[in-house]
Amino acid sequence: MQNSIMHKHKPTVVTPGEGKKFSVLGGQFTTKATGETSNGAWTVYEIEDTENNGPPLHTHPWEEAFYILEGELELQVGTETIVATTGFFVNIPENTAHAFKVRSAVAKFLVLIAPKTAKDFYEKLGGLADSLTIDIEKAQPILDDYGLRFV
Repeated sequence: MQNSIMHKHKPTVVTPGEGKKFSVLGGQFTTKATGETSNGAWTVYEIEDTENNGPPLHTHPWEEAFYILEGELELQVGTETIVATTGFFVNIPENTAHAFKVRSAVAKFLVLIAPKTAKDFYEKLGGLADSLTIDIEKAQPILDDYGLRFV
């Protein structure tokens, strides 16, 4: 009997430390999957960040989920605050106000975003804001193009 399951894409295997690396506001991003490797569905980043770092309250038109691998994040989702430690999974629907702050010396977490086109936002912003400071005047066109709004 032949296998009746047909696959459009080959499995993706990314070994530890492997993947495209870039920085956004001091957070170190490693790309683990993209729309090209997920049948157009989503992108996954492994992020390592340091204490007190994280974006201010904002919204964007893509879904975002966090899975904590190490350390502790304080996530604000709407008016709720969630202290997320190793093993926590938090899904944030599109256009929901949210922010996070690293509450341990270092945190490592996965961020899954969908749709896949949102990855272009992070890569373009990383090109302008790879340290803790950002030139908002230069970044504003990227924020506008991708619908990110600070609350």
